[in-house]
Amino acid sequence: MSTPDRIDEYFQQIHRQLDVVLEGQHELLHQAADTWATAIAADKMIYVFGSGHSRLIAGELYWRAGGLASVLVLDDPTEGAAERLEGYASAITDPFDFGAGDVLIVISNSGINAVPIEVALEGKARGATVQAVTALEHSQQSASRHSSGKRLFEIADLVLDTRGPYGDAAIAVTGRAWRVAATSTVVSVTILEAIVAQTAELLAQRGVEPPVLVSSNVPEGDAHNERLSARYWRRLARFPRRPA
Repeated sequence: MSTPDRIDEYFQQIHRQLDVVLEGQHELLHQAADTWATAIAADKMIYVFGSGHSRLIAGELYWRAGGLASVLVLDDPTEGAAERLEGYASAITDPFDFGAGDVLIVISNSGINAVPIEVALEGKARGATVQAVTALEHSQQSASRHSSGKRLFEIADLVLDTRGPYGDAAIAVTGRAWRVAATSTVVSVTILEAIVAQTAELLAQRGVEPPVLVSSNVPEGDAHNERLSARYWRRLARFPRRPA
């Protein structure tokens, strides 16, 4: 009996999922990029939050080669250990001065845990544009773990669906009921990097210099990035936000 090729199967799954995302949400991806470009052109910021493993996706947008300098990650010091704890989100959001004109991206595969829901609710309360990256199939089949009864996709102004399977893991294992190999990280990062690319293009088309970071491993990288750092460093630092 031959061994199933799960490597091929996983690559095929990711390709299928990405194709479905692009075909079904092409216009939404463009809407997201337009919102980012409008915010950056107005000297506003893109804030991004992910709890648990979603924090790895959020980190992909922060201060990296080919990325946008105007992006700041809202850090969770518990690395997701407290993501079900209602009321904890204020400890994450309070140090950051996001509000009207800014974009807040909240990433949660299930979209049901208290902390990402509360971060999104706080973004709405402050007047930021809230965008969600989530798996609707999973979220729509699950009950919220927040007292509001809401799930992330029911709060956000714009929802980007990873089209991931229920439970995230996609590949069957012979003789086992459970599956392996999650897809949410790969697909979410692809969605967000595609939006980065379109945002930079929109800014260039509007006559605004895209604040794109250059690899520090090329000769001109350090000098280029220092200019962007001089522009954004106060907002990239974790100062307590200004009082209302």
